[in-house]
Amino acid sequence: MDQLSQSQPSRSTDKVIGKFSVLATALLAALLNVSVAAEVNYQLDLAQVKQQQAEITMRLTNVEKGPVTIVMASASPGRYARHDFAKNIFDLRAFDAEAKPLQLTRTSASTWQVVADSKDIVVKYRLFADHADGTYSQIDRRHAHLNIPATFMFAPAFAAEPVNLSIVNKPRPWRVASQLSQVQGQWRAKNLDDFMDSPLEISEHQWLSFTQASHGNNYQINIALHHQGTAAQGEHLKTLVQAFVKEQQAIFGELPDYAGKQYTFLADYLPAVASDGMEHRNSTVVTDDRSLLQAEYAQVETMSHEFFHAWNVERIRPKSLQPFDFTKTNMSDLLWYAEGFTNYYGKLALKRSGYFSQDAYFEQVLKALNRTLQAPGRRFQGPAGMSQQAVFVDAGVSVDPTDYGNNYLSYYTYGEVVALGLDLQLRVKFGRSLDQLMRQMWVLYGKTEIPYDATDLQKQLAAVSGDAKFAEKFFNEQVNQSQLPDFKALFAELGLRLQLAEPNKAFAGGVTFRNEGAALLLASRPLVNSARANAGVGIGDTLLQLGEYPISTEQDVQLALKNAKPGEKLTLKYQQKGEVIVTELVLSQDPKLTLVVDEQATAEQLKRRNDWLNSQAVSLAVM
Repeated sequence: MDQLSQSQPSRSTDKVIGKFSVLATALLAALLNVSVAAEVNYQLDLAQVKQQQAEITMRLTNVEKGPVTIVMASASPGRYARHDFAKNIFDLRAFDAEAKPLQLTRTSASTWQVVADSKDIVVKYRLFADHADGTYSQIDRRHAHLNIPATFMFAPAFAAEPVNLSIVNKPRPWRVASQLSQVQGQWRAKNLDDFMDSPLEISEHQWLSFTQASHGNNYQINIALHHQGTAAQGEHLKTLVQAFVKEQQAIFGELPDYAGKQYTFLADYLPAVASDGMEHRNSTVVTDDRSLLQAEYAQVETMSHEFFHAWNVERIRPKSLQPFDFTKTNMSDLLWYAEGFTNYYGKLALKRSGYFSQDAYFEQVLKALNRTLQAPGRRFQGPAGMSQQAVFVDAGVSVDPTDYGNNYLSYYTYGEVVALGLDLQLRVKFGRSLDQLMRQMWVLYGKTEIPYDATDLQKQLAAVSGDAKFAEKFFNEQVNQSQLPDFKALFAELGLRLQLAEPNKAFAGGVTFRNEGAALLLASRPLVNSARANAGVGIGDTLLQLGEYPISTEQDVQLALKNAKPGEKLTLKYQQKGEVIVTELVLSQDPKLTLVVDEQATAEQLKRRNDWLNSQAVSLAVM
């Protein structure tokens, strides 16, 4: 993928260039008596943005006579579940080079077949789009936020051919932000994979840039910021991004060699967009329905995570995700590393850059650690097995209930805790760090773009730790099974005490609630072996009384538990599927852990902690 451009030709120029390119190519080929190279040309017409629609034309050139398969993707890079994008296209038609209609035959939910009887096939259709996140597209009065697999059909037989995109009838204040290159009024990709990996933000946005030096090259880091805030707020966001870019570069020793020496954040922080982030090779999509001020710039946390992906998953890539299949789910047992370790470093880089204070960072660590330690799902699968569940849980949609709270733990969270444990083990036992393993993986598999598997990762862990038995045990117990290291002992070696936050606080089991009128219902399934689960109460049940307190609000529940002690029994009255049930609720001890700084920590322990948390980017220069 080549460099991003911000220039905006007029609508009439777009049309003229598009027509001229096709006619000139055909004329030149006829005069020279040579064959015309196959290519794919798209036109995106934004005349109907008020109706949240676009008209899209795909022209396939130099087609061999016979059946040609046309596909709308069912999967998108960076997402692992199935997403049937074909549901939002309509008015699908096909023509030959002389505009003669061709018959389209639908062969499956997302594929069609057209028989070519000339050198060109033209496919036209309309797209409805109204969901802005990293997976889908949104077209409205404000912007055209386009994920390519959710927007453009493709012909698998032309996957290796170059792609040209012209954009017409865009509102005049709008401009295009993309990692694609712009040549003669068209946006260009090397092939289908390149095109599918290049999202578009077409809007009136704030454009921010800074230059980051790496190994003698200057790279331009761009932020196309579509928001309702001030320019000064955008500038402040840029300073936060600059800081974590330096820290992440320090981990790997260099930036990836971005195409065109540019990397771009496509940021939509607007009402009616979904909170999300989606990595791409030379750009990322980040979305949030809060303004920068409303979120207190918390969007930078997603930006840090997605930027780390430019190394880990975009270039340090599991074999199980290579090549990416746009027609089905893409399963991998390495998402605990690809996503979970990225989660860990996205936050650690923000601590090292100064965005998180030490206390705020410990809150992030504890959130993931408490969730993992309390997750019943760890009884069934380790991080590798949880990774394979992504085909169902990664924004996948189903209508039947699941019990994921009791049989699943997100590979993001689980992998983050595995990364934390491994980092601490390497520091305490070997005087090494996870930073060194990440750099080793970058040098051997990222820069070279050789896909890796779990065996490769275990081999490099053995090399970094100097202990092959440790690496083998780590994978056997903490990756393929669900064991975790002794975090209390590890944190102690950094002068930190891991202990119960409130040992005298009673705990009924973490659940969420919702109100229906004056009734309070459980909105989530109680965790296995929790007090509520043991009492038989379930999702959708109505709480009527707890102890001496009638229940109609969540505050009533908190009041009933306020003075209770672990081990105490309270009368619980609830309604389940029309039946009123009275039973006992036996309270347990609140398992929530906290980290406390040991004021008596030794100099060695303090050094370990500082080496872990403090900036690693002192020597890097930002221009």
